Amino acid sequence: MSTPPRPDLPYIRTKKPGHARSWPDFLCHEGPDWGTSQTVWEDGAMTSLRLKPATRNQLQRAQKLHRREQRTRHGQFLVEGPQAVREVLACEPGLIRDLYVSEGAFERYPEIRELAVSAGVWTHIVDDDALRDLSGDGQGFVVVAEMPQQPTLESLLADTQLAIAAVGASDPGNVGTIVRSADAAGAGAVLLTKGCAELTAPKVVRSTVGSLFHVPAATNLDLAEIIAQAHAAGMQVLAAEGTGEWDLPALVQAAYGAGVTGGPDISRSTLWVVGNEARGFDGVDLSEVDAKVAIPLYGQAESLNVSVAASICLYTTAMAQRTVS
Repeated sequence: MSTPPRPDLPYIRTKKPGHARSWPDFLCHEGPDWGTSQTVWEDGAMTSLRLKPATRNQLQRAQKLHRREQRTRHGQFLVEGPQAVREVLACEPGLIRDLYVSEGAFERYPEIRELAVSAGVWTHIVDDDALRDLSGDGQGFVVVAEMPQQPTLESLLADTQLAIAAVGASDPGNVGTIVRSADAAGAGAVLLTKGCAELTAPKVVRSTVGSLFHVPAATNLDLAEIIAQAHAAGMQVLAAEGTGEWDLPALVQAAYGAGVTGGPDISRSTLWVVGNEARGFDGVDLSEVDAKVAIPLYGQAESLNVSVAASICLYTTAMAQRTVS
């Protein structure tokens, strides 16, 4: 027997928590409250998809979330592609307002269908053209999601062994790759200063391939505040800088009991700081970092991509923290 969904589930809210205004029209599901929803409840558990047709108006308004001003205005962003959609369903289903799926996509990814059933999210089956209009990179799946509340620096860095801060990293692909590498390395936080690419921009979200929903992140931060809070949490702060006084391989040797000592110990809790893609740390005050560390270049390249440098620093430290007694 079908019954209305439970009132405690997030997808039936009509107002955003903490805000008096109603949701934008495209986030309020049109039509009768429950009459068109193909939902079956057994013993308090949902056993089938919550299906509802998507209107043209709804799709057009969702498409506008590709624009930053619309994301900021409505507090919403898009999650595109099967990998990212799978992870938001599995890890942060409460953020999801709508799931758009092209015809036949569930047959290719049955595990996503199972997650959608378990999460009880509104699901809209649309044709391939409509899905492509909404996202050229969706591969059959697009989610409209709420922007999560940003955690405090104190909560992010408390008891964190490894974190990364990016200063003015403006390329969305680089920011997304940094988030993905931080997740893979087991980092506890990604911190972005003012001037970094927007964390919920479509290219950033796509580049994280779902890692955005695994590792906590905060944006629009001040570097001095980041460093001060890291020190308060007992972390050392290392800046990846081409002319640094310390060489990363030497610190690796020291961590494993060989080579020089007296430098930074990368086996202890560490916050790495990386700079802008083109300018590095030009004009940035690094006087409060504990050390500047260089990654040697053995070939003829002038420099490393910032996301590559961040990945090297994160993985080198993660391995030392896990293997050095």
